[in-house]
Amino acid sequence: MFTRFKWFELALSCCVIGSVLAAPATAQSCLAITPATYTINFGNVAIGTTTLTHDIEVVNLCSPVVKVTSFTMPSTPEFLFLGGWAPVNLTEGTNMIFEIRFAPAAAQTYTGTATVNVEGYSPIVVSMSGTGFAADAVPSWSASSLTFGNVSLGTTSAPQSVTLKNTGTKGVTISDVYANPPFSVAFSGQENLKAGGSLTFPVTFSPSFAGSFNGTLVVTSNNWPPTGVTLYGTAVAPSTLAITNFPTLPVVTQGATYLAQLQSINGIGTVTWSLAAGSILPPGLSLSSTGSITGTLASTEPVGDYPFSVTATDSSSNSATLQLTLPVQKPTGANCNNIDWDVTGTTTPMIPLTDLGTGTYLGAEGGLYLNGSNVMPSSHDADGVSLAQSIQPLDANGNPDPSGKYALISMGMSIAFDTYQKFMQNAGADPSVNPNLVLVPGAQPRLGAVDWANLKSPAWVDTFNYFLPQSGVTAKQVVAAWVESVDANPHGSFPGDMTTLQSEFETAAQLLHTEFPNLKLAFFSSREYAAYENGLAHPGDKEPYAYETAFAVRGMIEDQLNGVAAMNYNPANGPVVAPWVAWGPYIWANGLIAREDGLVWPCYYFETDGQHPSPTTGGSLQDANMLLNFMKTDDATAPWFLAPSAK
Repeated sequence: MFTRFKWFELALSCCVIGSVLAAPATAQSCLAITPATYTINFGNVAIGTTTLTHDIEVVNLCSPVVKVTSFTMPSTPEFLFLGGWAPVNLTEGTNMIFEIRFAPAAAQTYTGTATVNVEGYSPIVVSMSGTGFAADAVPSWSASSLTFGNVSLGTTSAPQSVTLKNTGTKGVTISDVYANPPFSVAFSGQENLKAGGSLTFPVTFSPSFAGSFNGTLVVTSNNWPPTGVTLYGTAVAPSTLAITNFPTLPVVTQGATYLAQLQSINGIGTVTWSLAAGSILPPGLSLSSTGSITGTLASTEPVGDYPFSVTATDSSSNSATLQLTLPVQKPTGANCNNIDWDVTGTTTPMIPLTDLGTGTYLGAEGGLYLNGSNVMPSSHDADGVSLAQSIQPLDANGNPDPSGKYALISMGMSIAFDTYQKFMQNAGADPSVNPNLVLVPGAQPRLGAVDWANLKSPAWVDTFNYFLPQSGVTAKQVVAAWVESVDANPHGSFPGDMTTLQSEFETAAQLLHTEFPNLKLAFFSSREYAAYENGLAHPGDKEPYAYETAFAVRGMIEDQLNGVAAMNYNPANGPVVAPWVAWGPYIWANGLIAREDGLVWPCYYFETDGQHPSPTTGGSLQDANMLLNFMKTDDATAPWFLAPSAK
């Protein structure tokens, strides 16, 4: 959960990392430092863009305890401090990483130093430099949005094309182009876009259930900030039998167990499934007559996309055929055979709260709100909408100012940290987002709910010393928060762990109110699926704890709904001590068992520890897109999150 800056064990015979500091004469030096040269050169970077992260890492190789007492980062805003904290005690074989990026504001060379102080050792002083340059590459889109109207389930829309032109005087390298399901975009790979040149991207919409959808086409490059186009889609139910799966199925991992359930709509009686003539599945997988693709993929099966077609036939001999694609990827190191988690030891897997309804888990009823419902009580919703509509730009002192800003801050641990970084990239590319809104990345690796419930924690120190100033806002301009925060390595049981976690949530909500005097709204999410770490050597907050964290979120919200004074947000009911709280996106699904809206968590989406959704293989992107879609569509967020023209 918050071991992204991992507490990892090292084999001392092979773990020289960088150079070792000169230790006091009376003690063996037990520190390994990266970078070995004590210098970081970010190179030439286009104005308005941000580099990849560079790390300063401190590792305790052999001492029982090494204390990192403090650190300082450059005061210039061009060097962005992202993560790391002190004081912290490093036991033998553990580390602390301080993450820094470079974001030049002008065409000049910047220098700065970062210092980490370790008790008993000389200060670690790392010199940093980087040069900004005017990219002279300017993105221009043929349209700011694409709308796909009334697309029938079981079909893929005709492609709509949008063109990106470089109207600048120099070229740019397009590094990535992506959109999240049910939207997809065709992009063959890295492209060079010369001055005056253009690229056209065909986008399609393939809905799996009826309703309205909101997405973003995002383009990243080497020398302009992320840019993109807003995507809208409306799906309608068909009148005949149709297969409703998104055309690209969840990723299957080499050598791992797999499950994908095919879905249909409007079938009469029993629907029977089969492979279409000429189609085959990769070795080890098979399709049942009930529509389940199961088995263990051969470990030798090459990486790639495998197309095949399936046919659904109902009892009246109506049939539908759809071409699907099965992506095959290499193992990440996570336990990919935990495709679903069975907490009870029976054949009944856990059910997402959004699907559980009035059913129970260990005696606790499902649903995000009261009585097994996923719908917020109308009076609470009305209060949230009223508060959302009252949000306006503020100056640094918190006074209304049409040219001012307001901020959404994240709070949480490493998963929230990774999600929010990707969320900021996607939101920055989406033209429908309000230009007065500032996104402040407050979440910190290794700092869980117990830390956010303590104002003296480094979580709060970093927020006020670095994250707010770097974002160009003050505490009085923060109006909303998104929170995903739990505790590491719980040792209790349900519901005891959740009672503790709920108490920490409520304390954190109270601190949000006192430390950000204009904060009105706080949205809480529980954990993602975490069973892919079950069975690994050093698990963190594995299942069923990750699933159970939703009950702590719900308990906190229920306290506010029930009028508990410690969560009061309404001045008519007494002293205000907390913001209005509600669910953010509910992001748990049981591995490859699709929940009712189709969400799954393939193993390939996770890092080697099996618990962190990966920023590089799709996990953080799935999280970030769920968060972005929530912010753009919820009635208590859309009034201030969206630009006036997008509402």
